[in-house]
Amino acid sequence: MTIADATWVRWASATFTGARHTLWLTGAAGPALDRWLADLPEAELSVRESLVADLRIVAVARTGEQARITLEALTVEA
Repeated sequence: MTIADATWVRWASATFTGARHTLWLTGAAGPALDRWLADLPEAELSVRESLVADLRIVAVARTGEQARITLEALTVEA
C-alpha cells in the first residue's frame, strides 16, 4: 500500500480541535486488500499527539491488479 496523495484542513468544534484528512492510496487488488479494507474502520490507529475519531472508506476503484482507495479521517488533538 502506498500513499499516492493526501490533504488536510484544520477542524474545530466547541470542545475539540483537529483536522479532516483525505488520503488516496494505491496498492495491489486482491483478497489481502479486501481483508484490510474490511478491518480498517474498526482498527485502532496510532497517530502522534492525535486520536483518530472517525475513518471512512470513501471509494475503492479496481483496475486490473491495481486498486486506488480514497479514505477520509477526522483526527482530534489529544
